[in-house]
Amino acid sequence: MKTPILALMMAVLISACAAPEVYQPASDGGYGYRESQIADNRYRVSFRMRGDTQFEAMDYALLRAAELTLMADHDWFVVVDRQVDGEKRESGSKLGASRTREWERSCGLLGCSTRSRPSTTYSAEIRSGDRAESEVILEIRLGKGVRPTEGDSYDALEVRETLRKRES
Repeated sequence: MKTPILALMMAVLISACAAPEVYQPASDGGYGYRESQIADNRYRVSFRMRGDTQFEAMDYALLRAAELTLMADHDWFVVVDRQVDGEKRESGSKLGASRTREWERSCGLLGCSTRSRPSTTYSAEIRSGDRAESEVILEIRLGKGVRPTEGDSYDALEVRETLRKRES
C-alpha cells in the first residue's frame, strides 16, 4: 500500500519541478506568442518570455512567423519591421534618511510665535528576486513562389525545420 502512494507522490513532485513550456500561445498578456492580421498578407507576430534571452525570443518569433506562413498556405515571409525589447529588474534594498526642519506657527491673544524643530524622515525599499523579460515583435509580409533575395526574407519551411530541431 505504501509503494503506490510513494510512487504517486514522487510523480507529483517531479511534475511540479518540470519547466513550463516556453513555446506556447500567450494568454492574458502573459508569456508566449501572439499574432494579429494587419492586411491580407501582413501579420504582426510577437513572442514574450522570461529571462534576458533576446536571441531565443527572436528565434521563437521567427518560428511562429514560419508556422503562420505555412498555415496561410504561403512559402516565404519577409520581416518588414522588427522590434526587440528587454527589461531587467534586479533585487536589492535601499534605505534612506533625510533631515529637515518642521515649522510650527501658533497664534494666541498676545500675538503669534513660530518655532522650528529638527525632523528626520526614514524610507526603505525592498525588491525581491531578479526578473528579466524579453519581447520580440515582427511585422511580416507573406508570399508564394520565388522568394525575394533582397531584404530580410525567409523560407518558411526551412525556418520551421531548423528552429524545431534546435528546440528539441
